[in-house]
Formats: sequence, structure tokens, C-alpha cells
Amino acid sequence: MRVVYDISTLGLGQLYALSRGGSFRVHRHLAEALLASGQCELLFCANHSSVAYHGCIEYLRTSPRLGRVPLLGPRRTGTASLLRRGVAGTHRWVRTLMRSNVFPRLLRHGGRLVDRRIHPQVCDASPPADVFHSSGAALPPRRRGRSPRRFLTIYDLGPIRFPEVYGPACVRTAQEMLDSVGPGDWVMTGSEAARAELCERGVAPPERVVVAPLAADREIFHPCADAGRLLAVREKYGIPRGPYLLSLNTLDPHKNMHHAVRAFARLAAQEGGGEAAFVLAGHPGRGSHQLGEALEEVPGVRGRIIVTGFVADGDLAPLYSGATALVYPSLYEGFGLPPLEAMQCGTPVITSNTSSLPEVVGDAGLLVDPGDGDALSQAMLTVCRDAGLRERMREKSLIRAAAFSWERCARDTLAGYRAALAA
Repeated sequence: MRVVYDISTLGLGQLYALSRGGSFRVHRHLAEALLASGQCELLFCANHSSVAYHGCIEYLRTSPRLGRVPLLGPRRTGTASLLRRGVAGTHRWVRTLMRSNVFPRLLRHGGRLVDRRIHPQVCDASPPADVFHSSGAALPPRRRGRSPRRFLTIYDLGPIRFPEVYGPACVRTAQEMLDSVGPGDWVMTGSEAARAELCERGVAPPERVVVAPLAADREIFHPCADAGRLLAVREKYGIPRGPYLLSLNTLDPHKNMHHAVRAFARLAAQEGGGEAAFVLAGHPGRGSHQLGEALEEVPGVRGRIIVTGFVADGDLAPLYSGATALVYPSLYEGFGLPPLEAMQCGTPVITSNTSSLPEVVGDAGLLVDPGDGDALSQAMLTVCRDAGLRERMREKSLIRAAAFSWERCARDTLAGYRAALAA
């Protein structure tokens, strides 16, 4: 089958470091696994914008695995090509100047009108494709005549469920993606919990929502026992000697890190709380001010809480491996990659009993109500105190993580394509 796969996320990640998070890794690994499967003829497009398109050109030029896949798009010669490069360069300059990926509404809409004229969206291929799969942009409007089977990846409905957290721009973008799903279109997602929510909200009927569980990068996330690397990462990020609990995510409000800080303060106040540190790693986010308020409330343990900011990929395995446990009390996740990454490093996981997280963690971790501070604090204390429990959790974590792979994700994705073609 011929498959057109939208890799806009890879292009944006190529241009902007802040865009190289979980979604960037997911789309890269799925594209690589689809190509390696040998079960489809893969073609790429970048419908998000001319900015993403130029980022994809740069990305594919340096990618040993994906660089041979054709990138569909407008012709690269003439005045339109110059305009596209100009728009892409202006976008990068404005984003650098504003230090944000969310532009004011007027600038955003004006830019989109110009961009759509000079960067028309890809809808099909020549010869015709069997499947069109958008993973980073809304499905393009249908055109008359034959159309491939169309898939849209939606991993969660966070902006719709928590509009006050994400802001109007993200909510509008998410709604545009949902509205682009028409009768006959298919949706790809990463968990049964997300599938149930998509069906409940009427985005697509159950038979047209395909679950393809994600995976963690085995080159990045693996047990690290190298004492030198473990010590070097501690020193690099200012982590003191001794045990530490870890949280790794963007500091958005629904990640609930302000709640975790207060639970850690309860842990520190208990007898037997020990001298464990709490390492908060990841990009600043919309919840940074809430985290700041929580830190001000616990001055007695502020010195034991380390906020590292961004962590380089090469440091993630030793950071996870050196931790007593990952603490991930998120209110809502469409899949939840950090718990899987931690388990793949053999690190015990304390996470929420909501949304998709029980699907990911299974019986390998401790699941708590994300709104129950006492339960979260007690789970931290239990893991810190009980070495035998930590070893059992480590063994279960490695077994659980082994069930997730990009090969499995690609198989499930291809099975969805075949079901759509047979429908």
C-alpha cells in the first residue's frame, strides 16, 4: 500500500529545540518503524506550514534512516519558493524574538492566510496513495474525486478538557483538528482510555478509532550502571549525593507538580522521611507559576528540591537510573511516556490511577489518586524506605516496558490501515 505520512512535527523539531519532546520522538520512531516494516511504500508531507516543510527538508537531509523517503510538497523553484523561504525565516525570527511558539492572534491568522497561498496542503500523491495519515496537522479539506483512506492521530484531548490550562490558541488548534475528521475518516490514538474518550465525544465511531500503543526509545532509555556517568549527571544538574525522587515533564498545570511538591514536603516532615532530594526536570511550562507558589510554601525543604530545566537526551538514562523513583502524579494523559521511559530504565514508578496511566504501568508501579496528597506522600515514603519493594518494582518495570515497542506500534498502525482499506 502507498502511504502519505505527515511529518510536520519532525520539521518543527528540527528548527526549534523546544519542539523536540515526546511527540517528536514518537513520530520519528513510528515513521522509521513503518519504513522498516517493508509493508508499505512510504511518502512524506508537511501540511502544518511552510515553516514545517522547510524544517522537514533540513531534517531529511541529515537523517540516515528517513532521508531516502520522498517529501511531497509544492515545487521548490520560482517566486513561490522564495516566498516560502522568506515566510519560514520570518517565523523563526519572530519566534526567537518573542521567545514563544504561540503568536498573537492577529499575527497568527495573517500568517496562516499567506502561508496557505504559497504552501498548499498535500491531499494525495501521484500515482494515487491508498492511505493519507496526518500526525501533526488537521486533515486537509476533501477534494472531489477519489480520496485515500484518511487517518488523523489524536493522542489526547487535553486542550479540550482543560482549556484554562492550554489557552485559547491551543484550544482552537485542537478543535480544528477534531473538526477536520469527517464521515469515513479514521483516528489513530495510543491508549484504550483515549479511544474511549474520543468515541464518547463523538469524534469518530468505535470501529474507526485505532489504538497503537507507543514505546520508549531504547537507545536513550535503558538501565545505566556506569558509576562515572551517574556521578557526572548528578554534578551537571546540581543533584546532591544521596537518594533522590525524580519528576520529568514539561511544567504544565495538569502535570500536577505543585501538588507533588507539597506531598514531598509532607514526606520530609515525617519520621523516617530521610534526606532524599526531589529533582524536577523538564522545560518550563504554563504551570511554572503554580510550582513557584508551591515552592514558596515549603521553605523548610526548598534546599532539597532541585529544578534542573531541560535535560539533554544523553543524560536521561543516568538521571532515571539514579533515581529512587519517578513521581508522576499527572491529572490526565493520553498515553504517558515518562512512566514508560522510567520503567525501561528499571526505575520504580509512582503515578496516577487515572486516564491511560494504569494501562501503561500495569502492576509494575504504585498508583494513587492524583488529588490525594497524603496518598502520594505515603507512596513516596514507602518506596524510599523499602529496598525490597524497589527491587521488585524494578524487575516488574523492566518486564512491563518490554511489552511496548515501535515494531508493535507499527504493526497496529498497519493493521488499522488494512482495516480501513477493507471497509
